[in-house]
Parts: sequence; structure tokens; C-alpha cells
Amino acid sequence: MMKKRFSYGIWATILLVIFVLCWQLLSSFYRQQVIAQQADFLEEKASIFLNLSQTQTDTLQQFADAYVQDSNSRMTLMDAQGVIIYDTYDHTLHENRSDRPEVKAILRGSTVGQSLRESDTLHEELLYVAVAIKEDGALTQILRIAEPTAAFFAKSQSIEQSILLVYVLFCMFVSMLIFHTLRQRNRPVQTILPVLKKMISSPDQQAIIMQETPEHDELYQMINQLSEQMSQTYRAYAASEAQLYDLLGELMIGVFIIDAEDRLLLLNPTMQDQLGINTLPPLPVPFTEVIHDTQLIQLIYQFTEHAPILHAETTISHDRPRVLDVTLRSFQENQLIGLAYDLTRIRQLEKMQKDFVGNVSHELKTPVTSLIGFTETLLDGAKEDPETLQSFLEIIQKDAHRLKNLIQEIIQLSKNSDSFAYEEQSIDIAELVASICQRYYSLAEQKQLVFAIHGPAPLIITSKLELLQPILKNLIENAVTYAKQGGTITLSYDIAEGQLVLQVADQGIGIAEEDQERIFERFYRVDKARARNSGGTGLGLAIVKDYTTILGGSIAVDSFPNIGTTFTLSLPIANGKTTKQT
Repeated sequence: MMKKRFSYGIWATILLVIFVLCWQLLSSFYRQQVIAQQADFLEEKASIFLNLSQTQTDTLQQFADAYVQDSNSRMTLMDAQGVIIYDTYDHTLHENRSDRPEVKAILRGSTVGQSLRESDTLHEELLYVAVAIKEDGALTQILRIAEPTAAFFAKSQSIEQSILLVYVLFCMFVSMLIFHTLRQRNRPVQTILPVLKKMISSPDQQAIIMQETPEHDELYQMINQLSEQMSQTYRAYAASEAQLYDLLGELMIGVFIIDAEDRLLLLNPTMQDQLGINTLPPLPVPFTEVIHDTQLIQLIYQFTEHAPILHAETTISHDRPRVLDVTLRSFQENQLIGLAYDLTRIRQLEKMQKDFVGNVSHELKTPVTSLIGFTETLLDGAKEDPETLQSFLEIIQKDAHRLKNLIQEIIQLSKNSDSFAYEEQSIDIAELVASICQRYYSLAEQKQLVFAIHGPAPLIITSKLELLQPILKNLIENAVTYAKQGGTITLSYDIAEGQLVLQVADQGIGIAEEDQERIFERFYRVDKARARNSGGTGLGLAIVKDYTTILGGSIAVDSFPNIGTTFTLSLPIANGKTTKQT
């Protein structure tokens, strides 16, 4: 609309300038015609005066004085050289006027001379007309009549105003005709332009031209068809784009797209999680405003058109460091697409597998080496000494049991919920805890330990005994093993918020804070030498962690060095029946 008004304003300005210039030309032409007519009128007057006076100077002066009394005219009589003989305005004036244009024309041989200028004596614009007075063909005198232009222009002013009125009406008619023509010419544009704007701003909605004009009907029909096709195409594109984004959102692969201007166009949810991005700003934005990891930024800048594929493994550093396998490829219109596979868990499993194999080899090697060494010593003759034989056989028996326990625990760790179907059954927690504690009474008596059991009896739940029993067995065994001489081992259990909550607390050596996060790793020991001497394998808490996870529960540790350790086990029992008696 503003552009349309501006266009019409330009046309109006151009027409106004043209009309003003034309009027100035017309007014000037009209002025020249009025002056020419007045000059002819003054020339006729001069001829009449000359005829009436018969070129007698005295008579001519009398006629001149009588003429100027009733008008604003001025008459001057000059000799053949242009010297004033008589002037009706100033009788004493006898100056030479041969330099005046109208006088010059007479002196050069013209019969009539005229000039329009401001008078030096009257100080107003006058029309001068000079007529030659000749005798026998020779110039004898010059008669000049002057009349103010204001006098005869005032008389013609009404005519000029009438002409101006007619001219203004004519200009208005021409302007209306021109603007009507412009409007008719721009009508299709004015009709189509809003439709095109709507097609651009809302391509999913069809815009229709309802007007019907014979000269533009075909054009309007074509625009309607174009709008319909564009809306259908856009809806199909939007649907495809939505499906693509849904697909990218469900992919377990991180995807991002960067254009040639280093702007981030797409970042799927998986990639956001891999980069640790919680809030994504409106796209597109420079990718450095979203991606802050220096290694990934350097990798993106290393990508060039000469290398269509760039592959590298990088570590993303944030709250949870991630190992990403990143592949960069050229995309359409000089764009870059990045695919990132999260290898963090794979690398962790590889490390765990490597550590597990190494630890198993080491743990198996120690008792086997001991068995072979003591057996060879006995075969070399030590069996003849009864005391030595008895001592070595006891050591061999201890290492054999340790090897047996290690193999059993490795077998237990190899079991999981996918490969074994454990049967759910009713379990009395009070009875289970009491039976496990009974196994360690002899060892507890050696260390003067006391078991303090707190909980309702019976407490029957439905769970998987093959998993729950090793969990409790390992927790109680750890408490007995690492408790201090003469301490108390406290076992408490109850139902809280639909879960079985069981705690095993000792007054033992405790666990340092930096070790608490790793005690559930396989073969990890807080004090390796002490644990090995006590017969531990480093797999007990790993079994507890894995079996607890299979049961859908959680295990937590609260410990302070030289004060004691408390393990808290929480297991869901909502899927089974519970019988509780206090």
C-alpha cells in the first residue's frame, strides 16, 4: 500500500510540474500577445496625432498635453538625433535618448520601434512605442508614446483568470484520465499482489481470487491454480519434513546439519543428549553458539570439500564424558551433515572385559600357583615330615576352596535374566537372614562378633530366592570379614512404601569416599592384600549389584573409615504377596 501511494505521489508530482510549466508558458504567451496588441494600439494613436497635427510641433504638443491629462500615458517629441524637444511629464527635460532601444530602431531606419522596460524617471514598467516623422523621406522628428503596463494588464486580468480557470479544469480532467488509466493498468497487480503475499506467508493455505473481469479472467484463473498447487506441494513437503524430524528424533544416532555459512540447521535430540545440551535456541544460529566442545569444533573446521568424508573418534567433555564416533559428510547445497555414534558404553564394556579377563587370570593364577608349589614341595620329600605335610595340606585345602569359590562366583556373574529364568517363590526374610547368619557363627565367635537382627517375624514376600540369597550372603559375609574384633553386626529389615528395605551395618574398617563409587566393580578391593589374605575374591559386591539390578532394586552404601559401613538394599515387592507379623 505504501509503495502504491508513493507511485501515485510521483505521478501527481510529475503532472503538477508539467502543468505549472505549461501554465507559465501559456501565461507568457498571453502576456506577449497583450503587449503586442497594446503596442499596435499606441502606434495607431501616434499616427492619429501626427495626422491631426499635420506634423506641426506646436499643434502636436497641444494634442499631447490634452491626451496625457486623461490617461497615464507619456508622450515625448525628439529631433532626428534623439534629443528631447518636448516631454509631457517634464517640460524642462531636453536630454538625448538615442541610446534607448525604441529610438535606436528609428535611427537605424525603422518606421516603428518599441521597448518594454522600467522607466528611470517614473520607476515603473512602461511600454515604449516610437514612430518616425519624415518629410520627403528624410527623418525629421521622433514621436514616442509610453504607457504603464499595469494599466492595460489590469484590464486583461479577468480574461487571464478565465483562461486559468479553463486551464485548471482541463488539467484536472487530464489528471483524472491519467490516474484512471494507471488504476486500470495496475488493477491486476493490486488484485494479485495480496494473493501472492498470502501464498508466501501462508503457503499451506490456498488463496483464491474471486473477481471476474473479461480482460483478466485467464490470469486470475492461472493464479488460483498456482495457489492450489503450491498449497498442496507445501503440505506434502511439511508432512515429509515432519516425518523426517520424527525419524531423526527417534534415531539412536546423533545427527546435526551445518550450512555453508557455519549456521546450525538441525540438531536431533540424541545429539543434544550426547553434547549435554538442555535447551536448544531457535535455529538457525552459528554452530559455535550451541556446540562448545573444542575437539568437535576443531573436527568440523577440519572438514573441507576436497575430503567428502571425515571420520574420527572424539571424547566430549561435560558432566558425563562421552566417546563419540563422528562421521562428517558433504550434504546438498554445500552443507555438512554429521553422524555421531555413542561408543561410551562399548568402550566401557571393552575396558571391563579387558579388566575382567586380566583379573580372572590373576585371581586364578594365584591359587593354582600355590597348589602347584606346595604339591611339588611335598613330592620332593616334604611329605615325610608329618608337621610339614599337615600344614601344607591345610594350605592346599584353603587355596582349593578359594579357587572353588572364585569359580562359583564367576559362574554366578555370568548368569543374567536373559539366559536364566528364575522362579519366583514365597520367601520368609526373617528365616533367610537367620539361616545365613548361622553359617557365620563360628567365624563370628572367633572375632567375638555379635549379630543384632531387627525386623518382623515372619516377613514373607514373593521374590527370586536364587538371586536374593546370594545378595544377603555376600553382604553378611563382608560384614563379618571386615568387622573389628568384638564389634556388632546389625541387620534390620522391613516393608516401606511397597519395598523391602534391608540394612547390614558393621563397625569395621570402613570405606574411603573415593573408593565407595568403585566397590561394586568386579575384582575391585579397597585393601587388596588384606582382602586376599581373608579369602575374598573381589566379586561379592559385584554379584550384589548385578542381582539387585535384575530384581529391579537398588543398593546404597554409607561408610566412614574406622567407623563402619552400612549397606542399604531396596527391592520392590509390589508384584507379590506380603505377610507381615510383629
